[in-house]
Amino acid sequence: MLTLALAGAAAPAAPALLDAGGGRPAAPAARTPERAGAEIRWRNSRAVGSPSAGRLVRGVRLPGAGSEFFTWDPLLHRVPNRADRRWGTDELVRVVLRVVREYERAHPGAPRVGIGDLSRRRGGPFGPKHASHQNGLDADVYYPRRDRKERPPRRVAQIDRRLAQDLVDRFVRAGAEIVYVGPNTGFTGPPGVVRVLWNHDNHLHVRIGAKTD
Repeated sequence: MLTLALAGAAAPAAPALLDAGGGRPAAPAARTPERAGAEIRWRNSRAVGSPSAGRLVRGVRLPGAGSEFFTWDPLLHRVPNRADRRWGTDELVRVVLRVVREYERAHPGAPRVGIGDLSRRRGGPFGPKHASHQNGLDADVYYPRRDRKERPPRRVAQIDRRLAQDLVDRFVRAGAEIVYVGPNTGFTGPPGVVRVLWNHDNHLHVRIGAKTD
C-alpha cells in the first residue's frame, strides 16, 4: 500500500520552463494541503467519448503526493497540483500508482516521480495547456532531473535520460495505449505506442485504453 504524505514546500524558483509545467518561477506551495494519509476513494469509473471530446463519470482523484511521487501544478508552478486537475478513471490512477511504486523499488535512491495533470473531476475541456485530458484516460508525468530537484526540467539537458527512458518503458509494459515523448528527447519504444509530439520535451504523456465490458 502506498504511504501518502503531504507535498513538501515548493522548490526554489527557476527560469521559465519549456512546455507543460513551465512559463514562470515556482509559486509557494498551496496553503491548504491535503491531510497526511488521505485515502483514495476507489470507484468504478467510466470514460465517455474521446480524450479530446469526452467526459468522466465516477472519477477517482489521485492524492496530492505520496512516498513515491509528488504532483505539480503546471499553471501555478507549485506543488501540489490542484485537486480539480488530478482526476482519472480508476484504471488510470491504478496504473500510475503501480508504475511509480515499481519505479521506486527499482531505483530506491532516485527522486520521487513528478505527476502533472490528469483530468477534471467530470472531465470535459481542460482549458490552457491541453487539447485532450478530457475523459480520465490521460496523465502527464515529468521526466526525472539529473540534479534531483522535484520540479519539471527546464531543458532536455537537465533530464536524467536513463531514469526517464525507464519510466517510458514501464508505462509501455503497464499497457499504455500511447506514450507521447518530446521531439528532442530521443526516447524510444514500440512504434505506434511511443510517439513523438511537440511540447513534450519536459514530460511524457501517457494514455491508457478505456475499459470494455
